Amino acid sequence: MDKKKGFFGKWKDGILNLSVEQQLKAKLVGIIGGMVGLILALVSMIYSRMWGFSIFIFFVIFLQAISYISIRQQYIATKKMLSGEDMDGEEMYSHKIDEELGNFK
Repeated sequence: MDKKKGFFGKWKDGILNLSVEQQLKAKLVGIIGGMVGLILALVSMIYSRMWGFSIFIFFVIFLQAISYISIRQQYIATKKMLSGEDMDGEEMYSHKIDEELGNFK
């Protein structure tokens, strides 16, 4: 271990060596933390009767919830793929989508 390498050097090495699964899990935790803060801000805005900001914060929470669902699905699919588990009959490539879009090969 290099003694000259300080906290930030070790932190950089750790960040660069994260797996995809760890990155997605970190995003999930970050989104949950952000949503807690946004909900507290929304309650505060409603309590102080700032309706315009309240509506804005509500829609930001909605977008964060959609983002959470998307990243959670990616996390589950990545976890299944890396463990070699069957994707419940799901195909990575669907011929039905091609037919609907008119892509014929």
